[in-house]
Amino acid sequence: MLFYHENGGISEEVFDVLLFEHLSGEWQTQKDFYNACMNGDVDTKAAYHQQYLGDVMGRLKKHVDTFLIELDKFDEKAASKDIETHTRIPKIMAHNAFVREAFIRVKQNSIDPVVGYE
Repeated sequence: MLFYHENGGISEEVFDVLLFEHLSGEWQTQKDFYNACMNGDVDTKAAYHQQYLGDVMGRLKKHVDTFLIELDKFDEKAASKDIETHTRIPKIMAHNAFVREAFIRVKQNSIDPVVGYE
């Protein structure tokens, strides 16, 4: 998992992928960021992350918020099924609860302090 369930932390790779994707409209900048990642140029990579922090965190917030809504929909659908017929429903719902907890921690501990509570 690229989010840490225990503390709501976010792996470095998530930030790298989101920034790389964000830079898709700026080919040279994207290439320079890619090269910094591949060559272990920590200072250049950190400078890019700092410059685009708001954009990346906005993308991440949107992803987390959307996924939390989807999890609620999945649970509503699962709750409407007959557990005798669909025996895996309890495991699916337990998994969804685990993922929801992780995403809520990410939102509370890593996203909201940077982006805000919109």
